[in-house]
Amino acid sequence: MKLKKLRLENFRSYRKLDINFDDNMNVIIGKNDVGKSTVMEALEIFFNNDLVKLQQEDLNIFAKNEGVNTIKIKLSFKVENTDTIVIDSSNPTDLKDEFLLDKNGLLTLFQECDYSKPITKASIKYYLECDYPSVWKDKPKINLKIKDLQKEIKDLVDNEVISEETYDSITKSANAPMRQALYRYLLEEEDKKDKTTIQIDLAKGDESKRLKESIDKNLPLYFLFQSDRANKDSDDDVQNPLKIAIQKALQSQEIKDKLDEVEQLMKEQIELVGNSTLKKLQEMDSKIASSLNPNYSKEPDWRSVFKFNFTGDGIPLNKRGSGVRRLVLLNYFRAEADRKVNERYNKSVIYAIEEPETSQHPDYQQMLIESLLELANHNDHQVLITTHTPNIAKMVSLENVIPLIKEDGEVIEFDYRDDLFSSIISTLGILPSLEIDHISKVKCIVCLEGKLDVEFLLNVNEQISEYKEIIDLKDNDEILMIPMGGSTIQYWANKNLLKKLQINQVHIYDSDIGSPRPNKYSPYFESIKNQGLNNFPFETKKREMENYIHHEIISNSYDSFPLVYDENWNSLDLGEEVAKFVHGNSESSKSWDEVSNEKKKEKISKVKRRFNEDLSKQITKQHLEELEAFEEIKEWFEKIKEASRG
Repeated sequence: MKLKKLRLENFRSYRKLDINFDDNMNVIIGKNDVGKSTVMEALEIFFNNDLVKLQQEDLNIFAKNEGVNTIKIKLSFKVENTDTIVIDSSNPTDLKDEFLLDKNGLLTLFQECDYSKPITKASIKYYLECDYPSVWKDKPKINLKIKDLQKEIKDLVDNEVISEETYDSITKSANAPMRQALYRYLLEEEDKKDKTTIQIDLAKGDESKRLKESIDKNLPLYFLFQSDRANKDSDDDVQNPLKIAIQKALQSQEIKDKLDEVEQLMKEQIELVGNSTLKKLQEMDSKIASSLNPNYSKEPDWRSVFKFNFTGDGIPLNKRGSGVRRLVLLNYFRAEADRKVNERYNKSVIYAIEEPETSQHPDYQQMLIESLLELANHNDHQVLITTHTPNIAKMVSLENVIPLIKEDGEVIEFDYRDDLFSSIISTLGILPSLEIDHISKVKCIVCLEGKLDVEFLLNVNEQISEYKEIIDLKDNDEILMIPMGGSTIQYWANKNLLKKLQINQVHIYDSDIGSPRPNKYSPYFESIKNQGLNNFPFETKKREMENYIHHEIISNSYDSFPLVYDENWNSLDLGEEVAKFVHGNSESSKSWDEVSNEKKKEKISKVKRRFNEDLSKQITKQHLEELEAFEEIKEWFEKIKEASRG
């Protein structure tokens, strides 16, 4: 499951707060005391109620003054195909077929607590919010006991809704198949469409309790790493990575089987000792002995049995500097990112980290965020971090940013991306990274993703006379070529500066066809066009600049690497394909899959650098025509020329 939405009502500083989450990376930004930690701790309360617990002081003061005593924490999840909800022992349930999803197709759960009474475990109520057929809104079928369901199935026969033959084919020893039969034979098509929002009390009735237990097993594991920690041996930034490792290890079927064997041996040994004791007691007082039985009363919590720690040079880790202790966390996530390709777990995991940059050198800050971004790309992982450091936020895309920006005590909801962008820049103080010299001569600015794209365009312009005749880019003071920094917040800072310069622009960005995030720039092209200038945005028709280099050039440069131009060429990640080929033909004893992600990136980067700096110099007009790319690139240069005319 993936967390998609959060709603807080009357929790601490928030009367109401709605947040939408990205499936992978989420960066919560805002000034001090705006409520970033409140969001992280509300999630901790919902998932665990352990590291942070509900307290009387959590009730919003304005709600309390108005006589409102209820806090609500509501979460909505996207249910993956791999999520199996088993309600009735061995009968998997499709939540959609059971009408247990909300109107957006999400699994929505919320907990409420009445603060007018002392807070206990029993006072925290759990509900499922779903879009349910209106005809059954007062008596959801999920709440019916087996006897009630059997009666309703029998009524179908008595009322001649189904035949005796159909009745005999329905399994009546389990709830799920009977509910499915009721949905199938009792609901008319208009009933399926006529729905209303209901709340199902997950503590009311055995069936609802079983539903909650089953859902809980499929919810993500949530681990919160707080920025403020006590200086003791159990510091969470040290212990939590190991706790996660323990919990994940305990999900291994092999370990489960072995622990079950240990538990069974313990039961047998306890019963042996217990029976021997009772036998002796029988000799002294048979009445007392007959009233006693050896009872294995509590299942072991294996998570609390295993304890691990870090030690070195005789100095406990918690006695070392905060920077060193945070580095343990950093390298845990780096290791986790390296393992993600080969490891799959039944549960998804949400890693929530407050201010990961705390006590870290800027170089380590960048390493940590890169590791977290890589970790977040795993199908079963989500990452949430809070920060107010510009260098952290500008490394991620705008859709990964959750701004908590308040006016008059209320969080602002933005209608336009440009307004959102401006507020983020203002809140964090992000500055453009562009160094623009001799701007007075410039008539056109050509914006590309990175420095290698600039090299490619310059080389192709120099190499092919038809392009050079349109406009010569070499030593042209009227044309300024700028690497914009990818689709990050830094890109937006640079774009904002260019808008203020009032100089015509041509933007050429990779489409990234075939990647997890294709066409990431196209939503912003309208704002580029609408600056009141002669601007022209382009998205490459191939994946990236490397795909415009002819396969013969690549094969000749890399030991006859077999490549053909086919229907897959435009979406092929050539950098990775060639890096993998080069590694496979090296003397390394490791397979490509065994190479660390950091090393893979280094090898791919080396290949891409050679492609754009060297191989692009070998491109001819014929090469581009064979790749069906000559006219596309020609249009780029024509628009650069048009924009440079003012």
